[in-house]
Amino acid sequence: MPGRVRAATLHHVYDYDLLVIGSGPGGQKAAIAAAKLGKRVCVAERRHMMGGVCVNTGTIPSKTLREAVLYLTGFSQRDMYGAS
Repeated sequence: MPGRVRAATLHHVYDYDLLVIGSGPGGQKAAIAAAKLGKRVCVAERRHMMGGVCVNTGTIPSKTLREAVLYLTGFSQRDMYGAS
């Protein structure tokens, strides 16, 4: 019938011991610990990349960029009060 909305029911069966919501540092550690204990683990992430903000856009990339710049400029090879 036109205009009539019919609700579709989806029935999925999942067989996991643990569902980890978010793959940031805490979720990653929880998933690894459970997997090491032989559990079946599912990780749900809202983004298309695993790892959370810390790994993909936040702390770790900015520290890596900083270290790369310091290395490439030879900053650690310079004297205390100027370039040698």
